[in-house]
Amino acid sequence: MEKKLEDYINGLDVPEEKLDDAIYSGFQKAKREKARLKGKKWWLSVAFVAVLVLGFFTSIRVSPAFANYVAEIPGMEKIVELIRHDKGMMTAIENDYYERIGISEKKNGIEVVIDGVIADENGLVLFYTINSDEKQTEIMMDNVVLKNADGKEAEHYSLTYGGPHYSEKGEKSFNGAIEYFFPEKPLLDRELQLEIEIRGENYSFPLSLKSDIKVKKTYPINQTVTIEGQKIHILDATVYPLRVAVHVKMDPKNTKKLLELEDLRLVDENGEAWTKIKDGVTGSEISDNERIYYLQSNYFKEPKELYLTLNKIQAVDKDYANVIVDFEKGEILKQPRGNRIRDIELSQHHIRFDFYSAEEFPYQLISEAKDVNGRYIDIESTSWEGYQDGHTNIRIGLSNLSSYTNPISLKLSYFPEWIQGEAKIRIK
Repeated sequence: MEKKLEDYINGLDVPEEKLDDAIYSGFQKAKREKARLKGKKWWLSVAFVAVLVLGFFTSIRVSPAFANYVAEIPGMEKIVELIRHDKGMMTAIENDYYERIGISEKKNGIEVVIDGVIADENGLVLFYTINSDEKQTEIMMDNVVLKNADGKEAEHYSLTYGGPHYSEKGEKSFNGAIEYFFPEKPLLDRELQLEIEIRGENYSFPLSLKSDIKVKKTYPINQTVTIEGQKIHILDATVYPLRVAVHVKMDPKNTKKLLELEDLRLVDENGEAWTKIKDGVTGSEISDNERIYYLQSNYFKEPKELYLTLNKIQAVDKDYANVIVDFEKGEILKQPRGNRIRDIELSQHHIRFDFYSAEEFPYQLISEAKDVNGRYIDIESTSWEGYQDGHTNIRIGLSNLSSYTNPISLKLSYFPEWIQGEAKIRIK
């Protein structure tokens, strides 16, 4: 399959400047993706570059009815391009589960249009267009706030929105999506207020959602799988139109810290698979051993059989699940075997280190920081420079290290060590 794909790509006539523009845009988005995460700990996917590049090499296989539907709605083809990597959103649109909004506001030559929304009990995805009177090489949102009709900001949510929008040659129109998810309670408000800031100007949009919300489907599972002696208990899977939430617990007796169920997926009787969310929030943490993983949704499919499968897990020995740093001496006291974290540099407000991996590892390594007394340290930002010769330069912004007690502990959320096996559970 890899050989066939390689031959196919090599045979395509893709303008080099277009490809370069996409790659650079992907790197910029990966380095500067904005996320506002409140209420719980979250995992956010950063593997954007491959999605953008492969978009030039793939086509949308849809029914004639869907093609006609897209053609009849102005701008819909741009929305489809945004979500073509997400089978759940694609089938939601194919099943007419998309609500047009079409409201706009213009200030100082910059117009923002809220095109439409896909909403369910768990969250909503708002699609927008930014139009400019002048060509722009870069434009981005600086702030996004969602309020109810009473003006109260939403609580206990995750929010992701891409940025900056980049064009090497300059464009007058850009498209994107704003994704809100509410894991703790259903989205009940149908009258909302969306506020966006661009270049110091505030844009405000009253949103009145009219379409009916599809009710979630829950599959009780309560089964345990074992991979290389490590046990994972699968409690249930809840299917929403936008995504599937798989609730899992790790056995506290496991000898390894299971960081990421890397290829968790739903598979039907024909082998069709719904994989993990590729762009956005991929999971949330309930406790140290209990998590929710998010998959693309099969809500609008009705397979005769449905399986949950798993083969590959990122895992480290529990004794090495945290990186311990002496910030006074600038030394790494403890890390997983292999000496992957090197050449550490510290200041009052950041930690910078060189991360080694044999292949590019497009995951955010650190999820939290705390001092020796257990006081949490705010992680204000994370950035990284491109992978080259096995090395990635990573910088983590921390608030006022001198006010904490040395040493500090950095909790690993991802790491390039794996266990592998075969696990398959029938849930339908």
